[in-house]
Amino acid sequence: TFCSRLPPPVAGGLDVLSRQDFLLSASSTLFLSAAVPPPPRSGVDVGGGIDLLAEPQLSTKDVVFPPSMEGLWNCERVVTVAEGDSFAAETIWKSLGGGRKKFQEPESFLTRFIPSRIIADDFVVTDRGIAGDKYVVTDRGYEIVSRRGGDDVVWNVDQPNQLIHDKIELTVVRRVVEAPTDKGFGFQELIRITEGPFVRAAFIKRRYRRAYDETGTNRVVEGLEIVKTFRVLDGVAGTEFPTSTTKSTIRMTRPPA
Repeated sequence: TFCSRLPPPVAGGLDVLSRQDFLLSASSTLFLSAAVPPPPRSGVDVGGGIDLLAEPQLSTKDVVFPPSMEGLWNCERVVTVAEGDSFAAETIWKSLGGGRKKFQEPESFLTRFIPSRIIADDFVVTDRGIAGDKYVVTDRGYEIVSRRGGDDVVWNVDQPNQLIHDKIELTVVRRVVEAPTDKGFGFQELIRITEGPFVRAAFIKRRYRRAYDETGTNRVVEGLEIVKTFRVLDGVAGTEFPTSTTKSTIRMTRPPA
């Protein structure tokens, strides 16, 4: 081993080593240290922040919606409040799928809800007696394409927590789901956004309720959305102090047949 190159220890220690022996031993030590992989990220909240690079902690495999929402819906999204760093808010808006129009302009796009075979174990039977495999999930890839255009999107319903579009990678790292009831339903997600060397964070909270339109005959789904951005340093999002907060209303209706 590299240690065999060192002479017996004598008084003075390092002073008696030749320059060649010292460089050989030091470089060998550095090489061995570099070969040891770093410990895995713990996932523990750090000083009021959340480690985005740790293993995701998800309470459910995906966000669920009532079975009656399966299929196409027209979604209208209107920003009502935008506070804080407008550049950060607009950057996250674009990363999450915005882009056809200017930030804070009303959006209208198609979204789609589809069956998923991976959610059955998370929602076996709810208080409304609905089996978990009857719920539907958002087709996140379809919505991104519809919302911003283009077809450069990679997403799989069996692996719903990662989506890639336009060289931007979205990964869900935290999630809480409120299963559908007569009182409503919703979710909260913390998303890691990776674009080249940059790592950003977005917190999304949405809550929906079902209602009828003005005629009283057609079902609509109305919702509120809150999106927050945070400063990210060394992969840790400072979630105690948002850099921006955007609030929007969401209204979904069935498109004309």
